[in-house]
Order: sequence, then C-alpha cells, then structure tokens
Amino acid sequence: MKARIGHIVGTCIAWVRGQPIAPAGRPARVAGVVLLAVLVVGSGTAVTMDRIAALPAGAVFRVGDTVVTEAQLGDRITLLGALYGVQRPTDPAKLEQFRRDSAKAVAVSEVLSDAAAARGIVIADKTANDELTRLVETSYPQGRDAFLARLGGIGLSQPAVLDEIKRQLANAQLYDQVTKDTPAPTDQDLAQLYQQRRAEMAVPEKRHLRNIVVASQDQANQIRAQLAAGADFAAVAGQSSLDDSTKTKGGDMGAVARDQLEKPYGDAAFGAGPNALFGPVQTQYGWNVGQVLEVTPAVPLSLDQVRDQLRASTWQQRKLDTWNRWVVEQLTSARVRYADAYRPADPTGAPS
Repeated sequence: MKARIGHIVGTCIAWVRGQPIAPAGRPARVAGVVLLAVLVVGSGTAVTMDRIAALPAGAVFRVGDTVVTEAQLGDRITLLGALYGVQRPTDPAKLEQFRRDSAKAVAVSEVLSDAAAARGIVIADKTANDELTRLVETSYPQGRDAFLARLGGIGLSQPAVLDEIKRQLANAQLYDQVTKDTPAPTDQDLAQLYQQRRAEMAVPEKRHLRNIVVASQDQANQIRAQLAAGADFAAVAGQSSLDDSTKTKGGDMGAVARDQLEKPYGDAAFGAGPNALFGPVQTQYGWNVGQVLEVTPAVPLSLDQVRDQLRASTWQQRKLDTWNRWVVEQLTSARVRYADAYRPADPTGAPS
C-alpha cells in the first residue's frame, strides 16, 4: 500500500513535459487514493448505489448534500489525466464505460474526503504548498514558476494541484487511522506462510540471453535459418538488429529473470535449453530471434532470509483487508446516488 506522493506530481511533471520521468519524493502511506479506493472495493461486496430520478439536470451523482455536475466531472478528469495518466479512450465504444468508471472514481473520492473531514483530518495550506515546492524542486529543474506556467498551458491551476496533494495527505492520515490497530503477523504466522509459499521463496532463475529484433516475421525466419546454419550471432545482430541498446554488443541482453520480459518472449526464452536458439517470437518491438547463453538456476531462500520482507508484506495485506472492509462500510452508509447515464454497470466492482 506504500507509494510515493512524489509520484503524483512526478507524473504531472512528466505529462506537461511530454515524456516520462522517474518518481520522486518521500514515501507516503497512500498515494492515488482516488483510484486506490475504487480498486480495493472487491466485486461481490454488497454496496448500495441508488438510482434517483430527482437529481438536478446536468448532475452526475449526489453524495449527501454534495452534487457533482458534468462540468465538475470533466474538470476532475482533466486533473486525473495530468496527475495519474487517466486518459479518455479514443474508441467510441469505450467512452460510455469510461464515463461511468470516472463517475465512480470521483464519487469514492468524495466519500473518503468526507470521512477524513469527519475525523478532523485537515491539511494546512502551508503543508501542501511546501510539499509541492519540494517535489517540484526535486523533479523539475526549471523551477516552480516554469512548472506552474506549463500547468497553465494545459488547463491546470496551482490550487487544483494543491487540492489534490491535500487529498492525498489527508487520505494517508485516514488510512493510518483506520488500520492502526491491525495486528502484526507473529513468528508462528510467518513460519506457516513460509511453508505454504516455500516454492515462491527463491531468487528466480535467470538466463543470459542475446537477441536480434527485426521488422517482419519473414526476415526473422531468414535470420533464424542463417544462425542455425552457423552464422555468427554477434555479427548478424550488429548488422540486422533494430535494438540500438544491444546491437553494438552482439545482441547481448545480459542475465534476466522471466518476469522482466514480455510474456511471449519470456515463454520462448525460458522454454529453450542452454545454447539453443528460440523464435521468431513477436513483441511490441518487432520480431525476435534469441539464444540462451547460460542458465542460472533459482536459489531457494531460508525463512531467516525472507522473514522481514514476508512480515512487512503480510502486515500490509492485513491492513489493506482492514481498509477494504472500512471503505465498503463508508460507501454503504454514503448511499451514492448516480444519474442513470453515469451509474456504474457494476457498482460493487472496481472501475477501469
């Protein structure tokens, strides 16, 4: 559940620059709670989301005395697009689902904000402003003025971003309050979990690979045939591969674990024996022909080696379970009322 609040502004910075950057900022308990809150509501939970015909014209939903309009939802989607990468789909067939999912995401955000306020959680303007300043200084070398100017160019204001930072900080405190009494796993719990998951408790198998990527399957078949006939892999990679990061190294990718690779490529690479060729296999980058140079088997880990990590992950899962149940209770009590055009198809599930 731990995440970086810095990722929020970091993503925003990347968005206004038009290129990705690494997340920045100090750890926080909860980031992206607007999205998190709807992700943690499991399908099959009895949450009441009532329809009501008496909503004002142009309304999307009502939570208590708060009515969110279509215009307000549109503004929020713009903000979420900058801060979280949420984008309207270009496929007309997906627009209705996006509209309903967005309405639910914002509704859950309102419910959590109300819950935080009811518990007396208030984030001071200075706290949010200091956090924004620190994050911008960390991630945007041009400075705060330049950052805010770029925000204005995409229709976002400093107050809107500060409000989102306040929302994140408030929900971080809310999460801490809700989960503070969740019991930590005992040593006996960890021993039992270790036995249950022993097969997973290992440094994964790695394979030293080299690869050639080309534009078409026909070309990949030709290269596979050349290599099978004895052509030098490194020479062919240097001449033909489209992967600039490896072609100068003879296609050498180094040692990689299976989960570091696209699934079709990983399946092929980890299904081949030492020194064997594999492919052609298609990935997002093109058609690939690879070779396994060396196999490093998985190494089992002892309970002592994984104890701290297992304790942390298990405790965090328990806290998440506590949070899930509490969120459901809040949604049930709030009785969010949607206009029919915005009511989620599956109100108890997680929107996209």
